[in-house]
Amino acid sequence: MKIIKNIMFPVLILTGMFFQSCTDKKAESHRLVKSGIVKLYRSDFYEALDDFKKAAEYNPENVEAYYNIGNVYMNLMDYNKAIKYYTQAIEIKEDYADAYYNRGMMQFYLGEYDLACKDWKLAEKYGKTNINDRTRHCK
Repeated sequence: MKIIKNIMFPVLILTGMFFQSCTDKKAESHRLVKSGIVKLYRSDFYEALDDFKKAAEYNPENVEAYYNIGNVYMNLMDYNKAIKYYTQAIEIKEDYADAYYNRGMMQFYLGEYDLACKDWKLAEKYGKTNINDRTRHCK
Protein backbone atom coordinates (compact mmCIF):
# COMPACT_ATOMS: atom_id res chain seq x y z
CA MET A 1 0.00 0.00 0.00
CA LYS A 2 2.88 2.33 0.75
CA ILE A 3 4.21 1.84 -2.80
CA ILE A 4 0.84 2.89 -4.27
CA LYS A 5 0.83 6.04 -2.12
CA ASN A 6 4.38 6.82 -3.22
CA ILE A 7 3.37 6.52 -6.86
CA MET A 8 -0.07 8.15 -6.65
CA PHE A 9 0.98 11.31 -4.85
CA PRO A 10 3.39 12.48 -7.59
CA VAL A 11 0.85 11.53 -10.27
CA LEU A 12 -1.84 13.60 -8.56
CA ILE A 13 0.54 16.53 -8.18
CA LEU A 14 1.53 16.40 -11.84
CA THR A 15 -2.10 16.09 -12.94
CA GLY A 16 -3.03 19.12 -10.85
CA MET A 17 -0.13 21.09 -12.29
CA PHE A 18 -1.20 20.16 -15.82
CA PHE A 19 -4.78 21.35 -15.31
CA GLN A 20 -3.60 24.49 -13.52
CA SER A 21 -1.24 25.18 -16.41
CA CYS A 22 -4.09 24.79 -18.94
CA THR A 23 -6.30 27.15 -16.95
CA ASP A 24 -3.49 29.69 -16.64
CA LYS A 25 -2.80 29.54 -20.39
CA LYS A 26 -6.45 30.09 -21.26
CA ALA A 27 -6.67 33.00 -18.83
CA GLU A 28 -3.50 34.53 -20.26
CA SER A 29 -4.82 34.03 -23.78
CA HIS A 30 -8.03 35.84 -22.84
CA ARG A 31 -6.04 38.67 -21.21
CA LEU A 32 -3.86 39.04 -24.30
CA VAL A 33 -6.90 39.29 -26.59
CA LYS A 34 -8.34 42.06 -24.40
CA SER A 35 -4.99 43.86 -24.43
CA GLY A 36 -4.73 43.44 -28.19
CA ILE A 37 -8.19 44.88 -28.75
CA VAL A 38 -7.20 48.03 -26.85
CA LYS A 39 -4.08 48.34 -29.01
CA LEU A 40 -6.09 47.68 -32.17
CA TYR A 41 -8.48 50.53 -31.31
CA ARG A 42 -5.44 52.78 -30.76
CA SER A 43 -4.16 51.73 -34.22
CA ASP A 44 -1.08 50.11 -32.67
CA PHE A 45 -1.44 47.33 -35.21
CA TYR A 46 1.88 45.55 -34.77
CA GLU A 47 1.64 45.55 -30.98
CA ALA A 48 -1.92 44.25 -31.23
CA LEU A 49 -0.78 41.58 -33.66
CA ASP A 50 1.86 40.41 -31.17
CA ASP A 51 -0.76 40.10 -28.43
CA PHE A 52 -3.21 38.21 -30.64
CA LYS A 53 -0.56 35.81 -31.91
CA LYS A 54 0.62 35.10 -28.36
CA ALA A 55 -2.99 34.55 -27.34
CA ALA A 56 -3.36 31.97 -30.12
CA GLU A 57 -0.17 30.24 -28.96
CA TYR A 58 -1.43 30.03 -25.38
CA ASN A 59 -4.81 28.74 -26.50
CA PRO A 60 -5.05 27.46 -30.10
CA GLU A 61 -8.86 27.25 -29.71
CA ASN A 62 -9.23 30.96 -28.90
CA VAL A 63 -11.41 31.99 -31.82
CA GLU A 64 -11.21 35.68 -30.87
CA ALA A 65 -7.43 35.62 -31.26
CA TYR A 66 -7.64 34.46 -34.89
CA TYR A 67 -10.55 36.77 -35.69
CA ASN A 68 -8.63 39.76 -34.38
CA ILE A 69 -5.44 38.77 -36.20
CA GLY A 70 -7.63 38.96 -39.29
CA ASN A 71 -8.81 42.40 -38.20
CA VAL A 72 -5.22 43.61 -37.86
CA TYR A 73 -4.35 42.39 -41.34
CA MET A 74 -7.53 43.96 -42.69
CA ASN A 75 -6.41 47.30 -41.24
CA LEU A 76 -2.95 46.78 -42.74
CA MET A 77 -4.68 46.05 -46.07
CA ASP A 78 -3.10 42.60 -46.32
CA TYR A 79 -6.36 41.02 -47.41
CA ASN A 80 -5.00 37.56 -48.18
CA LYS A 81 -3.58 37.20 -44.67
CA ALA A 82 -6.82 38.55 -43.22
CA ILE A 83 -8.74 35.88 -45.14
CA LYS A 84 -6.40 33.20 -43.79
CA TYR A 85 -7.10 34.15 -40.17
CA TYR A 86 -10.83 34.68 -40.61
CA THR A 87 -10.89 31.19 -42.10
CA GLN A 88 -9.07 29.82 -39.06
CA ALA A 89 -11.65 31.46 -36.80
CA ILE A 90 -14.45 29.90 -38.86
CA GLU A 91 -12.78 26.49 -38.64
CA ILE A 92 -12.96 26.76 -34.85
CA LYS A 93 -16.47 28.26 -34.73
CA GLU A 94 -18.47 27.32 -37.82
CA ASP A 95 -21.26 29.82 -37.14
CA TYR A 96 -19.05 32.88 -36.56
CA ALA A 97 -21.10 35.46 -38.46
CA ASP A 98 -18.67 38.37 -38.03
CA ALA A 99 -15.77 36.31 -39.40
CA TYR A 100 -17.83 35.38 -42.47
CA TYR A 101 -18.81 39.00 -42.99
CA ASN A 102 -15.25 40.30 -42.71
CA ARG A 103 -13.87 37.51 -44.88
CA GLY A 104 -16.52 38.47 -47.43
CA MET A 105 -15.31 42.06 -47.33
CA MET A 106 -11.77 40.91 -48.01
CA GLN A 107 -12.97 38.77 -50.92
CA PHE A 108 -14.87 41.77 -52.26
CA TYR A 109 -11.78 44.01 -52.08
CA LEU A 110 -9.85 41.34 -53.99
CA GLY A 111 -12.52 41.25 -56.71
CA GLU A 112 -13.80 37.80 -55.73
CA TYR A 113 -17.45 38.82 -55.78
CA ASP A 114 -18.97 35.34 -55.82
CA LEU A 115 -16.91 34.30 -52.79
CA ALA A 116 -17.83 37.54 -51.05
CA CYS A 117 -21.53 36.88 -51.65
CA LYS A 118 -21.21 33.35 -50.38
CA ASP A 119 -19.62 34.57 -47.14
CA TRP A 120 -22.12 37.39 -46.68
CA LYS A 121 -25.02 34.97 -47.10
CA LEU A 122 -23.47 32.70 -44.46
CA ALA A 123 -22.98 35.70 -42.17
CA GLU A 124 -26.66 36.52 -42.60
CA LYS A 125 -27.64 32.89 -42.01
CA TYR A 126 -25.69 32.87 -38.73
CA GLY A 127 -27.26 36.05 -37.42
CA LYS A 128 -25.46 39.05 -38.88
CA THR A 129 -28.10 41.72 -39.39
CA ASN A 130 -28.38 44.79 -41.58
CA ILE A 131 -26.21 43.47 -44.38
CA ASN A 132 -28.87 43.25 -47.08
CA ASP A 133 -27.11 46.16 -48.80
CA ARG A 134 -24.36 43.60 -49.45
CA THR A 135 -26.44 40.49 -50.11
CA ARG A 136 -29.23 42.01 -52.26
CA HIS A 137 -26.95 41.98 -55.31
CA CYS A 138 -25.85 38.41 -54.73
CA LYS A 139 -27.25 35.65 -56.92
